[in-house]
Amino acid sequence: MTNINEYLGGRIFNITELDTMVLNELQNCGSKIFEATFKKNDKLFCRRCLMELPKLPIKLQYCRQCINLGKIQSTDKLLISSTNVKYPIQNNYLYWNGQLTSNQKRGVRELIKAFENKQDHLIWAVTGAGKTEMIFPLIEQVLQKGRRIAICSPRVDVCIELFPRIQKVFPNTTLGLFHGKSDEKYHLTQIMLSTVHQLVRFEDAFDVLVIDEVDSYPLAGNRMLHKAIKKAKKKSGMIVYLSATPPKELLMRVNKGQISITRLYQRFHGHPLPEPYCHLLFRKIELWGINPILKIHLDKLIKNNQRFMLFFPQIPMMKSFAKKLKKVYPSLTFVDVSSKDELRLEKVQQFREKNVQAILTTTILERGVTFKKITVIVLEAQAKEFSKTALIQIAGRAGRGKDSFDDEVHFYYRYYNQQIRKACWEINYLNRQAKR
Repeated sequence: MTNINEYLGGRIFNITELDTMVLNELQNCGSKIFEATFKKNDKLFCRRCLMELPKLPIKLQYCRQCINLGKIQSTDKLLISSTNVKYPIQNNYLYWNGQLTSNQKRGVRELIKAFENKQDHLIWAVTGAGKTEMIFPLIEQVLQKGRRIAICSPRVDVCIELFPRIQKVFPNTTLGLFHGKSDEKYHLTQIMLSTVHQLVRFEDAFDVLVIDEVDSYPLAGNRMLHKAIKKAKKKSGMIVYLSATPPKELLMRVNKGQISITRLYQRFHGHPLPEPYCHLLFRKIELWGINPILKIHLDKLIKNNQRFMLFFPQIPMMKSFAKKLKKVYPSLTFVDVSSKDELRLEKVQQFREKNVQAILTTTILERGVTFKKITVIVLEAQAKEFSKTALIQIAGRAGRGKDSFDDEVHFYYRYYNQQIRKACWEINYLNRQAKR
């Protein structure tokens, strides 16, 4: 017997994927069938991803932009499943005993007002300000009105870390976690956590979309994903953007009055952001095994059993340094992770559970992960891979706990450049704003 919940909720299907019985049942539920492509200004576009189909020297044109979700040819038809769903009514949706700060409460009031006005909203908050806790009341409002919400991030790691936190405070509400590496098959839920890529599969599906880390790769500058966000939102819905380093395009929309904004310059524990210590290395980090200036610092950390993160601009550099680290400090326990590491999630968990003293990483962990009582070190901070935004986000990994607000951040570089200067200036600026 077919479980119709595996199809409902504004989900887009190529009808060639559906058998006749399922197709008929979905149409009886109010699902609609559309042409897979449409023309605009004499150009052909894909209905699923809204991107143009470049003319190919073949008879049947197809969309190459979203082909990883299944091939769509110009002659195909798509089914968009019904969103006319009633969710169970609960006496109480939110189970959370935490307390919001006065700044967070102000932000919540502004967010709820935007929701009531059906206006898109940006929460510009420093790393560690408690953005996740701020959206709890919004989620509660959405659920109380019998509506549906999706919380999305460009990065899998962020989604996985967020899932148990949402599950804990909304224990009786249907919740799904969907991403490219997930074993969980899609099913209709009132709260959906997913990567932004998954939104390509939806149209007119969500009353509220929360987009975390809106400035993060691969969302930043990706036209298809930004189109997917707008397409997945219901016409009467709203989008909430969360970021510690919002892109210029979003701030321009704020200035034009197109979206409202909440600014939070202070972390939830009331302490300032850790300001980086800057160190000029003169020579490469692997000078004489490990650069003597850096080695003095590492000696101290390892002797004091202080946990630390080492950030590298490139994977080969990280792998090479890991070998040197193992040779110089044979008793040191550490893991190294990157975007290409299939065991990345398991290794991050090892560090979180304090099974290892150190973690070596690239910018893949610049955001969306929280560790307490750590020292953060950026090596070769002048490298092009470390943009101003990346350096601010990396620095934001430190000082996130009430009992470890004074964690240290260190930038090691061979020459001082604009991105280092701007990152340090902005962190200092945010701290000054928090004191006002």
